[in-house]
Amino acid sequence: MKILFLLPGVDKQKQWGRWHRGAGNNTFNYGIACLAGFLLGKGMEVALIDAQFLDDTEKDLPGILAREKPDLIGISCYTPTYMDAVNTADLCKRIAPGIRIVFGGAHPSLYPEETLKDNQSVDYVVFGEGEYTLHELMCCLEQGSDLFSVKGLGHRKNGKVVINPRREFIQSLDELPIPAYHVFPLDKYRIQVTSYKRLPTYTMVASRGCPYSCTFCQVKQFLGTRMRYKSPHRIMEEIMYLKEKHNARGIMFQDSTFTFDWNWIREFCELLIKEKADLTWMCFTRADRVNREILDLMKRAGCFGMSYGVESANQKSLDLLKKNMKVEKIIESIRLSLDMGFFVTATYILGIPGEDENDVKNTVRLANRMGTHIAHFYLPIPYPESELYYQCKEDGGLREDLKWEDFNMFNDENPVYINPKIDSKVLIGLKQSAVRNYYLNPKVIWRNLKTVNSLDDIKKYYIAGKALFGFYTGK
Repeated sequence: MKILFLLPGVDKQKQWGRWHRGAGNNTFNYGIACLAGFLLGKGMEVALIDAQFLDDTEKDLPGILAREKPDLIGISCYTPTYMDAVNTADLCKRIAPGIRIVFGGAHPSLYPEETLKDNQSVDYVVFGEGEYTLHELMCCLEQGSDLFSVKGLGHRKNGKVVINPRREFIQSLDELPIPAYHVFPLDKYRIQVTSYKRLPTYTMVASRGCPYSCTFCQVKQFLGTRMRYKSPHRIMEEIMYLKEKHNARGIMFQDSTFTFDWNWIREFCELLIKEKADLTWMCFTRADRVNREILDLMKRAGCFGMSYGVESANQKSLDLLKKNMKVEKIIESIRLSLDMGFFVTATYILGIPGEDENDVKNTVRLANRMGTHIAHFYLPIPYPESELYYQCKEDGGLREDLKWEDFNMFNDENPVYINPKIDSKVLIGLKQSAVRNYYLNPKVIWRNLKTVNSLDDIKKYYIAGKALFGFYTGK
């Protein structure tokens, strides 16, 4: 049986807002690569089309479906890209009315029943981890078997939506094969300029789940509250595959807290050093999950940078977000990372429920005082079913006319939530001036100039300059 993974094209300006001039395209979809690798290992046929590389999806897709002849089309989406996925499914059904379509990803995992009820073009929904569920679905379709036994699947029976029991999480990620990187046109992707030191750099995920309770995050809702890691040896196997087959010179780890398990990170870094992997890499982490010893080991293993979720300079806001973190610890870890020569990104949320204008300005002052290489300023994005969503709803600042595509962190024109204590125009202005002034900060300019020591760096900052120009001019 053959599945065609179809990644919907998303308008870059709509996706990235004012930053579209310098935006990458997030490299390939690692989750789809995992699914493809698993299915190929089970003897299924797999094809993939990323619509962002098509000249005209509506004109090109009929020929693609005729050529590939898939038995099933798989479409993955997040909340902001949900309607793009739905429109793509509708297009497929118009071209080939008998084709079967399965949705997966973060948004359908949270809303499997609604996804099926609202969209006749969607035949199945895989919710949660998809490897075993998708394989069992394909086996049942091939054999004409009943679907009620497939855990983690939403489907229809006699026109009625049926949601099967949730599937248990995969406990040993090492049992999964190496992701099918080869099904993607890897040479066409360009990672965001804030995420690499050398090219080509590819994204990778070493773990699933998250033990923290941050109110703005959905990860724990569909991947669980326990961190499950691939073993360091297994990640090394993936890294060496990318080096040998795809000339990898860098890795961007997309785990929400890469350094959560210090024993794991020690073993992984020691392997990188022992194998002389010659890779530069970056990760996301928390300020309370690093110390001098861990950072020193990471640096010797090729880590050049990390991204910290600061969120706010106001302790009351960190407490409301359930970060379980003190402002002083955040400052301490970021200063330590900068002093040790790391490229540091920090993210901030402005206008968190309960904040006033002075609180927002306090966070902006902290950002400028620390002067990390990169600072991202966002307005609150209360994703559906997150605790923050209900906090914002109770606060009274959540818009009532929301559409799924509005849940975009780069949308300053019509934000999902506006803090009732701050006028909307004032808050949007504070956010835009925070970005504008930050990158004119002499400390930030000098800190970035000091990192330029190669042609890759020059090219990277040229792209970053285009992004800033787009932000400043709105073009």
